[in-house]
Amino acid sequence: MSFSRQELFTVPNGLTLARLVLTPWVVRRLHRDPHTWPLAAVFAFSDNFDGILARAGETRPHLARLGFRTSEFGRKADPLTDKVFTAAVVAAGVHVIPAALGAASLVQKAGVSAVTVWNESRGVEMAVTRTGKRSEFATNMAYGVLFIATSLRPDQRRVARPIATVVGAAGVAAASYAGYTYWRDGRYAMRS
Repeated sequence: MSFSRQELFTVPNGLTLARLVLTPWVVRRLHRDPHTWPLAAVFAFSDNFDGILARAGETRPHLARLGFRTSEFGRKADPLTDKVFTAAVVAAGVHVIPAALGAASLVQKAGVSAVTVWNESRGVEMAVTRTGKRSEFATNMAYGVLFIATSLRPDQRRVARPIATVVGAAGVAAASYAGYTYWRDGRYAMRS
């Protein structure tokens, strides 16, 4: 698979690649000091911007000429970057993120990746759903709150941690459902 210069050099791809390259640095800082969570939160939140920036060019041609456009490379690189970042944050948050939640999140991501590869190897490409994107956002924000809780007083922590864990688990469950729909819709498309 090869990509043209126009395909590679877009503003959203630049953001995605910056997130991928900076992931080790951000996670190392987070691992050394959980109180650096604002940096990781901004980093996780930036995941939403690459897609917004890419789609901005679809309705505004002048932005597309400036590099705000979707690309096949971005469609593949963004989910990979998300998975690398989440896996690294889970590893860095060994004492912050509940082990069962972290493990469930990683298993879910591996499963969705396997479904995506399986679909694409059979010529079926699935678009990311709103449920998939929103569940990723919920899980990332829950991880952020778990890191924020390390800065809270114990009485506040006792409230924040369970809520963040439930939101994270709901995010993983919703992402698992989205993965199931990718599998189901991929099978349907192959039969058609």
